[in-house]
Amino acid sequence: MRIAMISDVHAVASAFEDALCAARAEGFDELLILGDLLTYGIAPTETLELAAEAVQRDGAVLLMGNHDQLYLDLADGKGAYRDGLPEWLRESVDWTAQRTDADALRALPWQQDWRTGPIFTAHANPFAFGDWTYLNDDAAMGRASAALYTRGARYGVFGHTHRSRRYNDPIAEIHTLPSLGQPRDRADQRLYWTMAELRDELTLSSRPVAFDRKAHCRALHATSMSSQTKSHLCSWFL
Repeated sequence: MRIAMISDVHAVASAFEDALCAARAEGFDELLILGDLLTYGIAPTETLELAAEAVQRDGAVLLMGNHDQLYLDLADGKGAYRDGLPEWLRESVDWTAQRTDADALRALPWQQDWRTGPIFTAHANPFAFGDWTYLNDDAAMGRASAALYTRGARYGVFGHTHRSRRYNDPIAEIHTLPSLGQPRDRADQRLYWTMAELRDELTLSSRPVAFDRKAHCRALHATSMSSQTKSHLCSWFL
């Protein structure tokens, strides 16, 4: 079984489109989008349209991330999560919310998690939905491995950290995926989608997407957001 995986798009529609085209060209049995379609980037409408097309054309499975739930909450008048964010990030959220069709976002067939055979996937971790704990260290990975074991899963695949990591525990193996829209691994700042193959074991191989960083930052700086926020948003692409 081959599963094309795309995580943490963050409104970088051009990379999303390229990743979808590359995955289609390579071929897959399932297409999995692990959430966080919005925030940070500046093409929310195009990103939602591409996600809707992938659902219709490819039968894509779409998992809810914290930066998807956030906008549904805001549309329902719930601002607690947004209010706890840093000022620059609140500005990105507000800018995005003003340009996002909440009905289009709500109409997408969101799932909290997805399971196939021995593989369990969700946006952030195998804990309860709405727990956005990052799997950034061995302690969190160990807890996640135990949680996977209780679910009867042998493998867990998650986004959220924006970094490619593998935690090989005897009871359950965990993988976190690199981001397509906001690289956070300073050792490798390319944008990626991932092909997972399940045979006797699960193997993951990430594919880089060509991306014009300078053009992206120019477009960011052309927005109405503050200079501080625009500089912060560009900092991952320098």
